[in-house]
Amino acid sequence: MSAAADESEVARLAPGLALALPRVPHRGRVGEARATSAGSSLELHDFRAYQPGDDLRQVDWNAVARTGEIILRVRQDEVSPRLEVLVDASRSVALSPAKEARTREVALLAVEVGALQGLTPSLLTTSVRPERAQGQVCRSALRAAAFDARDDLASALGRMPPLRPCGLRVVVSDFLFETELSALVARLARGASALFLVQVLDAEDLEPSGGEGARLVDSESGAALEELLTEDVLAAYARRFAEHQKALRAAAVRAKATLVTAPAPESLSALVRGPLRPLFLAGGGA
Repeated sequence: MSAAADESEVARLAPGLALALPRVPHRGRVGEARATSAGSSLELHDFRAYQPGDDLRQVDWNAVARTGEIILRVRQDEVSPRLEVLVDASRSVALSPAKEARTREVALLAVEVGALQGLTPSLLTTSVRPERAQGQVCRSALRAAAFDARDDLASALGRMPPLRPCGLRVVVSDFLFETELSALVARLARGASALFLVQVLDAEDLEPSGGEGARLVDSESGAALEELLTEDVLAAYARRFAEHQKALRAAAVRAKATLVTAPAPESLSALVRGPLRPLFLAGGGA
């Protein structure tokens, strides 16, 4: 991996952890789940809205007539035990070596822990050339992924392979971009029984230090966003950052997602013991 992610630390931590899996197999937009325990691959469990690329043979035309929306029948084998990890590979996430390394480590740890739990992991990255990897190739795909995207996560979703129904979806990003956060998080939650938003932030994201000649710059475009970082500019940034975080938390609550913030300067083991505890539970198979 290009930013010195510590794969040996991931390998050391993974056997002692378990992912926080949802208690119910699937959360859909329409209707109630038909069952809460696993059954055969033909057992109907829930309904969800149509997404581009879905199999039209699964459309529930009675639900379409009732709601006016294209609704699909979702079966148990579509949602569990699948794990989907989405990595924001934009240039802003690679703003510092520590930020990129923690992003890669968190994503890899989720994949490795999920595999140890018997899940089927899938990995998606928003690189300029996005790809989907599944199973054992997730590690090498993440290692090779370039953090070179010039668009933000919300924009990148439009050029990526579609998200698939899954039991658990983990999205790793800094979420520091201008978009309608409620719509974005709702889109990320669609088709998943549970959604975790892991926000990886560098020290300069949390509190820009300023200094002589320092400026705020858009890491995707390279354009200067502010003049010199005076005290007034830094105070304005702090206010905007606080408002952004409040909006992101509210969007997560509305989508019944879990938001955790991981400071990049901390080690992976410290993050697992602290901010990431809601996602990585102690007491895995080791």
